[in-house]
Amino acid sequence: MATNGQNTGTQYIRNPTDYNLKQLSLITPLQGPNGVVDLLPMMIELDLFEDIFSPTISGEVVLQDSLGLMSKYLLNGTEFIQVQLQKTTEDAQWISRNYRIFKISKREISDTNLYEVYVINFCSEEFLLSEQYRISKSAKGKQIDFIINDILTNYLKTQKKVYLDATTGVYDFVLPNKKIFETINWLATYAQPTNGIGADMLFYENSQGYHFHSLQTLYKVGQTSPYRNYKFDPKNILTKPGQIDVNQQMTNATDFQMLDFFDTLSAISNGTFSNKVITIDPLTRTANVGLFNYNNYTGQKLNQYALTNNYQNRLGGTMYNPPPTTVIGLEMGTLRMASTNSNQKKNPYIEQNPDSVANDIMIEKYLPNRVSQLALANYMRIKITVPGDPLLMAGAIINFNTFGINPDASTRSMDPFYSGKYLVTAVRHVVKNSGYITVLELAKDSVSTSYSGTNSSLSQYVKGVQI
Repeated sequence: MATNGQNTGTQYIRNPTDYNLKQLSLITPLQGPNGVVDLLPMMIELDLFEDIFSPTISGEVVLQDSLGLMSKYLLNGTEFIQVQLQKTTEDAQWISRNYRIFKISKREISDTNLYEVYVINFCSEEFLLSEQYRISKSAKGKQIDFIINDILTNYLKTQKKVYLDATTGVYDFVLPNKKIFETINWLATYAQPTNGIGADMLFYENSQGYHFHSLQTLYKVGQTSPYRNYKFDPKNILTKPGQIDVNQQMTNATDFQMLDFFDTLSAISNGTFSNKVITIDPLTRTANVGLFNYNNYTGQKLNQYALTNNYQNRLGGTMYNPPPTTVIGLEMGTLRMASTNSNQKKNPYIEQNPDSVANDIMIEKYLPNRVSQLALANYMRIKITVPGDPLLMAGAIINFNTFGINPDASTRSMDPFYSGKYLVTAVRHVVKNSGYITVLELAKDSVSTSYSGTNSSLSQYVKGVQI
């Protein structure tokens, strides 16, 4: 547990993995104080999970139970767990939430039959409600952010804070009898932000509440005020002999793993840098085309430079440009087909009665952009472990630096491509009696050092000459 020590920006702590788990309680249907059970003496490990690609927080607590809670309180999945987690006792309660228990797993009874070990799995109550009910209703002439806010407040009736980016476009939807969170994610695929370019809206929950944001919104906030600067420095340099600088250790990653660096084959196949959609309007019998070209993309980036250079293949094309016009018969490789209604209200017969057809769903704009923007956002991914911090949450932006390997250099320099600004895509808070750590999955759509080089040194290889 935390005690007074050095000032690290999270009040006063002695060790970077200190924490104060103020409350971990089982809330049962029994009336009065007998219905609340303190789980702290039984806890082996507490995990909390957040992910910007998941609509809910989930978690688990591993218990060593010698009281027989399972039979004494007849646990059946209608109970709650209350968690209050701080970094120190001097801090405000940064994580204070109630979660719904949905499963008991990995139950093992000791050989002596004196205790048992099991895992209590829990999640936000809204997720169970989402799985229990479906939405089937019409929404005419509404913006998507308005529809999502209506679902959260009037259908889920959540008491948590809701943060929504405004979206452009007015839609006529019949919500297709999907589960509640499925409906919101379905709406998100159509949504386009008013303060950005493309269609990169995400719906997720973190410790602050529910969020419906554009990636560009998250990037823009991170450009001006990233949460913290972390580094991976295995040497753990001491300020004074025998004394650990807690301020330094609080920002030092204890583990660093590369998840994805680059995959040009996958990028070409899924249309990360360039893709095309052809849409057909069956009513007016017309066709439209939507394109995404990375070279022309002007959306907000986390870092200064692009994810690729201007390497040209033997046909003269780059990763993002279509084939040269001199090569007749070649089209862009990544192609999708979809139906549209973009031309219907422009038709002279239909425009006489504009209410007879739905508003334009703008598929030519959102489909090619969304495919590429989500792929770009996950093009470079790493995972790091840092001292536990309840303020770290999915959707935050951090700076991360690590030293490159250069045996010829007299001094260490930062790695030009791993270092830079990252989006926190997933967070796992791990609390044990031995300490508190936070595991972060990070992703970025750009690099802080430009990819240089020309085709001159590769000309023979590009041409296919075998040397």
